[in-house]
Amino acid sequence: MKLIKKKVELLAPAGRWDALTTVIEAGADAVYIGGKRFNMRLHRSDFHFTDEQIAEAVRYAHDRGVKLYVTVNNLLCDDEMRDVNIFLQFLHEIQVDAVIVQDLGILHLIRQMSIHTPVHISTMMNIHNIESALVMKELGVSRIVTSRDISLAQVKEIQEKTGIEVEYFIHGDLCICQSGQCFASSILFGKSANRGECMKPCRWHYSLVENNSGQPIGEFPSGYLLAMKDMCLLRHIPDLVYAGVHSLKIEGRMRQADFLRTVVGVYRKAIDTYFDNPFAYSMNSMEYEQLYNHRVREFTTSVAFSPGSASLVDISGSREPLFLSRAAKEASLVKDDIYHNPFEESFLTQRNETDPVLSVKVASMNGLKIALNEGADRIYISAEVSPLRKQFWTKLLYHEACTRVHDAGKTIGMSTPRITTPQEMADVMWLFEQAAFLNFDFVLVHNLGTMRLAKEFGLKVLGDYSLNALNMKALKLLKELGISGITASIECSYKQLEQLSHEALLSVECIVHGSVCSMILEHCIPALVTSKSHKKDHCRQVCQYMGYALKDERGEIRTIEIDQYCRNHLLLARDICILPYLGTFVRTGVQVMRIEAQYYEDTFIKILVGLYRKYLNIAKEYPDHYRSLQESDWDTLARESPRGFNLGGYVQDVTHSRSTAAVMKSMK
Repeated sequence: MKLIKKKVELLAPAGRWDALTTVIEAGADAVYIGGKRFNMRLHRSDFHFTDEQIAEAVRYAHDRGVKLYVTVNNLLCDDEMRDVNIFLQFLHEIQVDAVIVQDLGILHLIRQMSIHTPVHISTMMNIHNIESALVMKELGVSRIVTSRDISLAQVKEIQEKTGIEVEYFIHGDLCICQSGQCFASSILFGKSANRGECMKPCRWHYSLVENNSGQPIGEFPSGYLLAMKDMCLLRHIPDLVYAGVHSLKIEGRMRQADFLRTVVGVYRKAIDTYFDNPFAYSMNSMEYEQLYNHRVREFTTSVAFSPGSASLVDISGSREPLFLSRAAKEASLVKDDIYHNPFEESFLTQRNETDPVLSVKVASMNGLKIALNEGADRIYISAEVSPLRKQFWTKLLYHEACTRVHDAGKTIGMSTPRITTPQEMADVMWLFEQAAFLNFDFVLVHNLGTMRLAKEFGLKVLGDYSLNALNMKALKLLKELGISGITASIECSYKQLEQLSHEALLSVECIVHGSVCSMILEHCIPALVTSKSHKKDHCRQVCQYMGYALKDERGEIRTIEIDQYCRNHLLLARDICILPYLGTFVRTGVQVMRIEAQYYEDTFIKILVGLYRKYLNIAKEYPDHYRSLQESDWDTLARESPRGFNLGGYVQDVTHSRSTAAVMKSMK
């Protein structure tokens, strides 16, 4: 074990000039701020710096030996790339110490511009395994802000095996959803969590109910079941240092100066005391009390040291400082809507029609057989296995699946889990061994780590929607990294789908039907609520016996799908369905259209795939005279579907959203 030679960095936020001067006076080694655009705090325009203020902030910080980082960390569309180019060049010229980035497209732009400003990867890119960190290092990134949903032990392993600088959140607001993987706000309100506009549906009041009936389960409490407490790691400075964390990050760019003075000051004293004499260090209880009495929400250490438990959330909601929204009905697609096409005005002048491949993701061999028989061109085998449905796959079943699909003249791919921690990457390695041995046509990956591993096995790689590709430069970077095709982001609008497909840098896939996971949680809500210990790691696997869901105050029911790693996939109340407008989507030039059928029963898979095959054939035969959906087919689909329908993100343009005030006013 190495002796401690270098102090860690204390990194503080600032949303206004008085906060900047205050955190520097309180002892911050570095400060991060945001400009008026391109950052993750867009609810309040008064908590951002103008270009002139940023330039002055750099001078002010550097004169005092403090570093200044600027957030350029939200997802962008192609229409915004010219302006962000100008902004990045400006930041380079005034010599900011680093830019903080989420979007793969911005990362590609920085490399293309050949500017030498250091790049820090935002926690929103969800770096949670060694391979993803290595990809960032190979791309010239100097620091990663790791996922907030991995333990310090995993952070330590990532840092030791990659050598890249690691930043870790130590204090402040937390999201219950995996970073960069929450689509609830964008679908509900057109305001994206990946663009700093989240309306926080995680802070709503929910009841745990039985999925099919919607009835409460026993005497289990209702409340703010997704409302995370605030992170506080003051007691754990030695653990952070031992884990190799380079920068200790405080959240709070929308906090007032007086609040930040206390938080930064307390951590400054603790860090200095520890490095002055690590051997004799103990936390000052009076300073902890000062921090505790200054808290916004109750405190938690999240999953830094142990799996999730009920102690991570405050079910009472009594200390919640701001409810940006209350329970809201999701937009619905109903029978009357099938006669009116909301996408007609979005057509490109030059049509880019193709004969798209119909892909279907399934979770069982029966589902695979049915999808093939009903006309699927491509099969994906789901990576998430449901204990409730008793789903499982063996080597023999993988062999049978591959043989059956290839004998039908179709293609097959293995999907991978959305989240793959270092330990779980060993499972993925086994999966890739099977894929390579059995000659699967490709693997479908959700993060850059599984992409890197798949390439080591010589597998053809397709990127799934969790990579959040929303612009052409993101596609260019993914192509450079060896990805052959990409699934458009769940937040991609119809117009943006046209733009991505029109350029055809990569094969573009879109989801046309299926259950959409609005949040993926490291925490198991049924286990936390129903287990006597309130701990995930001592659960009696209640998910094997019934389906669970969350019911909000408006009566909307959102199914909880639980996978083999006990992660919760919280579905939207309604499924994406673009069947009435399938011919319109063919005009985008998208190469692959996918049905997410892994959560459907066999009888519905048969109906669903058959209908999409039928109307794709009609669109191919009559490209200029596309027939509308027959009422009888719509009636069958609506009657047999486990949920109602909506159009997902295709009708929401999150890059041109309404103001937060306007959204809140419309809810009253």
